[in-house]
Amino acid sequence: MNSQSDAQYYGPITIGNPPQQFTVLFDTGSSNLWVPSSQCPYWQISCDLHNEYDSSKSQSYQKNGTSFQIQYGTGAASGFLSTDDITVGGVTVKAQTFAEITGEPGITFLAAGFDGILGLAFDSISVDHVTPVWYNLLSQKLVPQPVFAFWLNRDPNAGPGQGGELVLGGVDPNHYTGTFTYVPVTKETYWEFVVDAIAVGSTTYATKFNAIADSGTSLIAGPTAIVTKIQQQVGATGIFTGECDQLIEQYGAEIIQYLKSGVTPAEVCTALDVCPGNLCPTCETLMFYVEIAVQDNATDAEILALMEELCTVIPSPEGESTVDCSTLPTLPNVVVTLSGKPFSLTPTQYVNQVSVDGATTCIFGFITLDIPAPYGPLWILGDVFMGPYYTVFDYGNKRVGFAPSK
Repeated sequence: MNSQSDAQYYGPITIGNPPQQFTVLFDTGSSNLWVPSSQCPYWQISCDLHNEYDSSKSQSYQKNGTSFQIQYGTGAASGFLSTDDITVGGVTVKAQTFAEITGEPGITFLAAGFDGILGLAFDSISVDHVTPVWYNLLSQKLVPQPVFAFWLNRDPNAGPGQGGELVLGGVDPNHYTGTFTYVPVTKETYWEFVVDAIAVGSTTYATKFNAIADSGTSLIAGPTAIVTKIQQQVGATGIFTGECDQLIEQYGAEIIQYLKSGVTPAEVCTALDVCPGNLCPTCETLMFYVEIAVQDNATDAEILALMEELCTVIPSPEGESTVDCSTLPTLPNVVVTLSGKPFSLTPTQYVNQVSVDGATTCIFGFITLDIPAPYGPLWILGDVFMGPYYTVFDYGNKRVGFAPSK
């Protein structure tokens, strides 16, 4: 598999005869396979930036045409169903139904390193009751065991094809040490199980809660009420807050002068020459709230105080947060207890260090996510956890196993 910034793990498949090449995110948090369609309308830019399936070029294509829509945290993908042969991991699944996408979900997929998604969760959550690829691999007797396993390489400098490994039909002893600790699947929708506890340092934040192992989620996600306390303990601040503070530190005095000279908040960011640029969205968001909240005849000190207050209360778009990279050596370990056994994450394991243009940002490995009933409340153990711990999805025995990666 390939990886992108330790946040996305994807690999190759082909569809049709002759084969059409795609890269897909292997996602244990969903159950459908979809790829962009050659029938995407011209305004769907994300389709144009990725490989598109053209049914007219495949001799094994079978028309279906049922409408399709699947919801993700980043938006909804929509299109229609088709059937064709697909090859994954060197084996070919005959007559696999999948979705051709003509409307892609949100800006996230615009820059994604993958073309589509191949879901590996249970068939109970498959949209349109489509039989998932994994079930057809089993029914067509294409894998030796009803087991698949992930090794995610957390080296951000891993070369092409070195981002990780998905084994269909077994495990790879070259990528784990010791023995597996198993937790039984408690609900056959996602790969859901009970976590005994999660602690940061000496503070236990939750016990006996439901969680899923999700290769399609980059971080560890949990209820806002708990994750915000964990963020406070490690000194994590919202990504918006950090950028907002930077904006005020660099341009605060100029912003105040522009506002007092009659420049409208909507025009301030252009006047500062931060648009276009990295701080442009932050500036525009801040100015939107300033326009609502600032009082006529406000003093310099009042405008500055208002902006500083707004920086602390406007949420980050996706609930992300950062930590000061210099604090990593002093941060506590995170311990997730499964089947009575502690699984530790060190600060360098639960903080993603992302370098762009020589500057390093430390993304905290926890994100807020409130999943409503009937599926929630639910924690998600994403790639931040599955990287340090080789993860086996044992469909035959309906359990998930973890062992230290190597």
